Amino acid sequence: MSAAPLRQPRTAPAPRTQGSSGRHLRPVAAPEASRSLAPFAWICGIAVVAALAAVLLINTTMAEGAYERRDLKIQIRDLHVQEAALLETLAANASPEGLADRAERLGMAPASALGFMSLSDGIVLETGKK
Repeated sequence: MSAAPLRQPRTAPAPRTQGSSGRHLRPVAAPEASRSLAPFAWICGIAVVAALAAVLLINTTMAEGAYERRDLKIQIRDLHVQEAALLETLAANASPEGLADRAERLGMAPASALGFMSLSDGIVLETGKK
């Protein structure tokens, strides 16, 4: 035998009949069912709703803090006004004229002489007349 491969002669295609169109019909597999988009849509919807709820919660908390801040500013302003009024009253009461008027209303009279008291002995020492 020889080492040359054996070739088979080509056969001619079968003659077409007039009734066949040349297409071969064969059954095909059904297409694979595509995945549903419903779970993805639900996840996206839940994420959007959660984000909106978080923004609403943060906004409400910040607005509440703004009202508290405004109330505290009003309270500080009122306390500054009250402090100014009290300082003015204190200055009026501490003045020599105010002290003299209140002492006179209490029935006190100016001292005729100035003196000192020795605390260790309990003796009043007068230095002279006014």
